[in-house]
Amino acid sequence: MKPKDLPKELLILAMLLIPMVYLAIVYKSLPEDIPSSFNPSGVGGKSDFLLLMIFLFFTNALIYFLFRYVPQTSVIADNTAAAAARHREYYNIRFLIHIYQLIFTCVIIFMVSQGQPFAMERWAFVGVGVLLTGIGVYLRNLQPNNYVGVRTPYTLQSPEIWTEVHKMASTLWVCVGVAIIVAGFFLSLIAGVFIIFFAAIILAALPYIYSFRLYNQDKG
Repeated sequence: MKPKDLPKELLILAMLLIPMVYLAIVYKSLPEDIPSSFNPSGVGGKSDFLLLMIFLFFTNALIYFLFRYVPQTSVIADNTAAAAARHREYYNIRFLIHIYQLIFTCVIIFMVSQGQPFAMERWAFVGVGVLLTGIGVYLRNLQPNNYVGVRTPYTLQSPEIWTEVHKMASTLWVCVGVAIIVAGFFLSLIAGVFIIFFAAIILAALPYIYSFRLYNQDKG
C-alpha cells in the first residue's frame, strides 16, 4: 500500500466498524422482542439480531478483503497517469460499495431500535443480494488493472483471459445475488448465514480456478 493510500484505506475500515460501534451503543436499549419472518411466534430475540449484525459485518469485511487483498499481485506495469486515474476510479467504486453497506446496516439497526415492524432477516438478505448483483454487473466490463477485480497471475498476464474470467465472474455474482434475494424470503436466519458464507467461497474460488484452466489451455 502506498503511504498516500493509507488515509483512504483507514476511512473504508472505519466504515466497516461504524455499524458495530453504533450497535454496541444502542444494544441495551433495543426491544427484547424483534419482528422476525421466520420465527413461529413472529418475533425474534436480541441475540438473533446480534447474530444477524455479526453476519453482515463479516460479509462487509469479506468484500473488503476480496477487493483489496485477494490476490495480492502486481504483474501489470501500471505507472502512467491513466493508471493513476484508474486507481482513483476503482477506489471510488470501493468507497461507494462500503458507503452502501454502512448506510444499509445502520438503517436496519435504527429501525430495530425504534421498534419499527419489519422482517429483519428478509431485508438483510435482500440488501446483500442487491450488493452482489451490482458488483456482478460492474465486473463484466472491468478493464485489466492492479486494484480491483479477479487479479490472478493468469488474468494479469493475458487481456483475453481477463475478459473471459470477468464475464464468467459477472454472471456468477449476478446469479448468486439474485438467488440470495429470492432465498431471503424463505430461508431461516441460520440457514441464510451458512448459505451466504458458502456462496462467498464459491465467488472467490471459481473465478480463480477458471483463470487457471484458461491459462493452461492457452499453453496447450
